[in-house]
Amino acid sequence: MDAHAGAPQPTWGRVLSLLWFPFFFAAVMSSVYVIGIGHPAPTAVHLGVIGAAPAHVPAGVDVRAVSDIGGVKTDALAGVYDSGTQTLYVSTAGSSTRADYLTAVLHPAHTVDVVATSSGDVTGVGLFFYGLPLLLVGMITSFMMLQFGMWPMRRKLVTIAATGAFASVFTFAVASWRDVIPADWWLLVYGFLLTQAIGWITTALPRLVKQFTMPVAMTFVLLLGLPTSGGTVNADMLPTGLRWLHDVLPFGQFIEVARSSAYFGNHGLAKPLTILIAWVVVAAALLAWAARPPKPVAPSVPQFSTELHGTVRTTAGVPVAGATVLTLDDAGRELVRTTTNDSGEYAAANVRPGLHHLVVTAAHHEPEIVTIGVHERHAEPRDITLVDWNDPAGTLTPQEVDERRSLVG
Repeated sequence: MDAHAGAPQPTWGRVLSLLWFPFFFAAVMSSVYVIGIGHPAPTAVHLGVIGAAPAHVPAGVDVRAVSDIGGVKTDALAGVYDSGTQTLYVSTAGSSTRADYLTAVLHPAHTVDVVATSSGDVTGVGLFFYGLPLLLVGMITSFMMLQFGMWPMRRKLVTIAATGAFASVFTFAVASWRDVIPADWWLLVYGFLLTQAIGWITTALPRLVKQFTMPVAMTFVLLLGLPTSGGTVNADMLPTGLRWLHDVLPFGQFIEVARSSAYFGNHGLAKPLTILIAWVVVAAALLAWAARPPKPVAPSVPQFSTELHGTVRTTAGVPVAGATVLTLDDAGRELVRTTTNDSGEYAAANVRPGLHHLVVTAAHHEPEIVTIGVHERHAEPRDITLVDWNDPAGTLTPQEVDERRSLVG
């Protein structure tokens, strides 16, 4: 028999409000990734030509006359075709996918890799996989800190900085040791900037988008950030819409900065670095806005019509009378304190909309902390389940129950 069979169950409206995102994630990810990465095609590829242009140039390839291969060495050109020797000059450091594509469609007699990737980067996407953990660590850290809603913002910033610094150093050490990337120490700085920008933005999101924090963050970082990064398929071979996103999103700019610094002598560094720093500034401003103290509210004057209510029960479905229900705001400040009646019901009036934490305690029960989003127009029941020490089907071991009983005498 299911020990939680009698526990309060969420309404279908509540279930749908939370589970829409997996369907959205699957649809968008499969579409964007297949279109953007699974079937790359040139949309803004610049090809230099010495002499006569090739007989067949595919759409999306812009041909321009040049006198040397300097543009390939600075990543200003995707390649240079010399009709006199039928030689194609490319740089796999700029994009191995693009280099392979040009070789396949132009059919040169010879292909010369002018700027090759590091010897350990056999797939040509080493920068992407070097940057991936740096992109994700800030977001994951902010998600984990949602469990510590009462932490002050200063402590959250220190945590983001610590995880970002560790990820930057450790990832750089592993990638350079395996020769996946050049040992360019500036990559440490650029990687740390990326971790802080993403970490600060996703930490500020709960106050901005409330219960939609995780869908918004994952859409921004994963669904849009990864396929538009230019790390696996270069931006000039992405569809126009994805190429525009590449030109503004932080991960794409990090890839451009890292590629310019590591392989092309900082040619073209200024623009992507400026945009990456701009993201850091925007993230800092957003974080400062989210950390601002709420306006003081006089407790004796009702300010909000929203009422939190629900029932506190055990895992067996038994109402818990006399339980204390403490409502805290996202900064850990107490808003309302109430207790449950004989039927286990509680009600807390004048609760302002926003992200709050319910701390529920009762004698001889395990305390419970629940993070909720309060809406101005919605007041759905917020039922809480506590683990009763005396419940044989509970999650506590007999030893844990005895330890708790000894503490309360």
